[in-house]
Amino acid sequence: MHPISRRRLLRTAGAGALALPLTSRAASAAPSAVPALSDAPSAPTDVSASHEWLGAGAFTHVYDPSTPGRRRYLNDHTLIRAGGRWHLFSIVGDSAPPGEAPDSSAEVSFAHASAPDPYGPWTSHADALTVDPAYHGEEHLWAPHVIEAGGTYWMFYAAGGRTGAAINLARSTDLFTWTRVPSGPLFRGIKARDPMVVRIGDAWVMYYTELAATDGRHLVRHRRSIDLLHWSEPGTAFADESTAGQGVSVTESPFVIERGGWYYLFLGPRGGYDGTDVLASRDPFRFTLDGYAGHVPGHAVEPVTDGQRWYASAAGWFRRGLYVAPLAWQDTPPAWQSPDNPVAALDVQGRLSVFALDAGDRSILRRVQLDPEAGTWSPWEPFGGPAGAVPTLGRNTGGRLEVFSLAPGGANLHHRVQRPDGGWHDWEEFGGPAGAAPAVARNADGRLEVFALSPAGTLIARRRQWSPGALAWDPWDAGFGGPAGAPPVVAANADGRLEVFALAPGGTAILHRWQQTPGGAWSPWNRFGTPAGTAPRAGRDGTGRLTVTAIAPSGVAAFQRRQSVPSGGWDDWQPLLGWSAAAPLIVPGADGRLEALALAPGGERLAHRWQTAPGGAWTPEGTSGEDFGEPGVVLAAPPSAVTDATGRIHVFAVTAEGGVRTRVQVRPGGGWQPWSAFGDRLVAPLRSAAPML
Repeated sequence: MHPISRRRLLRTAGAGALALPLTSRAASAAPSAVPALSDAPSAPTDVSASHEWLGAGAFTHVYDPSTPGRRRYLNDHTLIRAGGRWHLFSIVGDSAPPGEAPDSSAEVSFAHASAPDPYGPWTSHADALTVDPAYHGEEHLWAPHVIEAGGTYWMFYAAGGRTGAAINLARSTDLFTWTRVPSGPLFRGIKARDPMVVRIGDAWVMYYTELAATDGRHLVRHRRSIDLLHWSEPGTAFADESTAGQGVSVTESPFVIERGGWYYLFLGPRGGYDGTDVLASRDPFRFTLDGYAGHVPGHAVEPVTDGQRWYASAAGWFRRGLYVAPLAWQDTPPAWQSPDNPVAALDVQGRLSVFALDAGDRSILRRVQLDPEAGTWSPWEPFGGPAGAVPTLGRNTGGRLEVFSLAPGGANLHHRVQRPDGGWHDWEEFGGPAGAAPAVARNADGRLEVFALSPAGTLIARRRQWSPGALAWDPWDAGFGGPAGAPPVVAANADGRLEVFALAPGGTAILHRWQQTPGGAWSPWNRFGTPAGTAPRAGRDGTGRLTVTAIAPSGVAAFQRRQSVPSGGWDDWQPLLGWSAAAPLIVPGADGRLEALALAPGGERLAHRWQTAPGGAWTPEGTSGEDFGEPGVVLAAPPSAVTDATGRIHVFAVTAEGGVRTRVQVRPGGGWQPWSAFGDRLVAPLRSAAPML
């Protein structure tokens, strides 16, 4: 990876002290280590099990069902290969304004298109099926799944309405003309939908999403059949134990494939609306969060193969049709990305330094502010790499920056320190393997502390500088916490005590742990929030109080929770913004007021709210009178933000094409200049917080 100097590499307690263990076996001796996360499912006892890990490359937009003057979306869909062509059948509907969800009850037909390759070109055909109210009360058509058996094509789909949820069936001999079976629904359920059918052993098995009758938990159910017409009573393949009574399902679009004696369940939305988790199991009728095997950053994902290559298709309310990405089966877990892209901070000379990954070779790029008043910048310049994630930054008491980088594949961490004269020491190894670039904060005594996630999230490890600004570090404490479902987040209280927030596996809860005295011992882990879609964010306002933001499991809304007093307890969670792709970014302005920015799924709307006074109430949503984003520009991930030496906030965002855009305050605490290009280099448009290749 980076050019490595080993002059200081072994100044700690020996080379072994640098290793960040892959499993949690080293944590068992610490009373507040992995077992302390009592609210989260326990870690797998053997993460060396032989299932493969799954990662996804970049999604490509391959098909838009829109017509002139009518923008349309696709949602749950199916792909089947027949006669040398791929056929697509999908929910289709009229798009809502950017950032808003359409009316799913208006989804009354299935779009049909075909192509010679998953990447196209796709040819539109007449709709395959249209709702028929006379057919046992159909009021909508959702989630088609098509298979071939006995020379006939079988389309299973979700229908129903006031008569109750139903799984229906239509058949075809040519994929163009479909006829519903005369016997009516195959079965009904509470919220039965999203059917998927696969052959396992000597029977057909249907997986579908459902709610538990007793407590409303979100389930993946299964039924078996010999003839595809008559189905057994249901069993439960997966139960999300944390979702009782919640209205938005996080067990949607289940899809099961077999590979090498392992079964892989794809389900979502997990990790926000545009997210699908993959769980592995030897038993196709029992999956748990302990079997986590990867993540695909797409909605309603369907994995398909042409016999040589694997693909993931995705669609959803906030997208313009069908997207396709390559899938890769690998021996090691894919890494999570840092929450910020690009990342920026003030350096030792009081100038902003911005870091991003080159879109071509994934080398680290850096751009430096030359004159904060004039707004001039250096060109992008190489800084090291390649890297497996956007780096993270720490700032020593003297203002010197420290850069922490993840090697490709998460093989290890690397570290580079700024010199007092503004130059840089060489790259050095910092530990590993790791699952993400670490979170960094400065302790009350001036020492930096880092918190790193292991591969697959089995544990959180902690490491601290020997003294403020020192080049040497303590050994890793592998018993700090875990397992976790995303990289940890760290913030400093007004009294200097650090506080760490972590997402439990599967997003079942937000947990936190804090120093009991500045620089002192740590509390046990405690539950901080209900289930969440992605890792939270944290920031401190001008009153000294911390605020934490988070999103609901599906991303349907964003929330914030604020300390009651600086360094004290916490108020209740309060709504902050609507549909959000990740926890809203919060950044303090020069006057101490927090500003919040949330990107809607699909990347077309950037919502903006701010505090009316430091620590005070938030402006009503939409107060700005317009989208804070740039008209016609689709962002790949939520933005990052930082305050420069003049007190003005700089917002940085990466477009879907990899261009970097920036928006800067006119004056500290004031309005905003228009968006503008930030250099001419394309950077990797990574979706934040999601594991990717």
